Amino acid sequence: MKYIEDVLEDIKQIDGPSGKLRDRILDAYDGYEYNGVSEISIDRYIKEDTMKAKAYRIGANYPGSPKIIALIDDGKDHYVSTVIDAYIKE
Repeated sequence: MKYIEDVLEDIKQIDGPSGKLRDRILDAYDGYEYNGVSEISIDRYIKEDTMKAKAYRIGANYPGSPKIIALIDDGKDHYVSTVIDAYIKE
């Protein structure tokens, strides 16, 4: 079983092609469940955007589940996406 803190650490390591970002995030959640739910939602979270990064809210599709906010820099050419920060928001 994987804990949300483990998922967070995996997400912090994401750096690769923008087209693979969703798959890499879902891979980080592999083995994680919240109250038996393993379906994950990934949504833009504009109110947490910074000058350098776009924010995404990620978590299990279950009310009250902890969410990870990931700040992602798309790079100059929008080819490479790098997680520059991530944290758990309950």
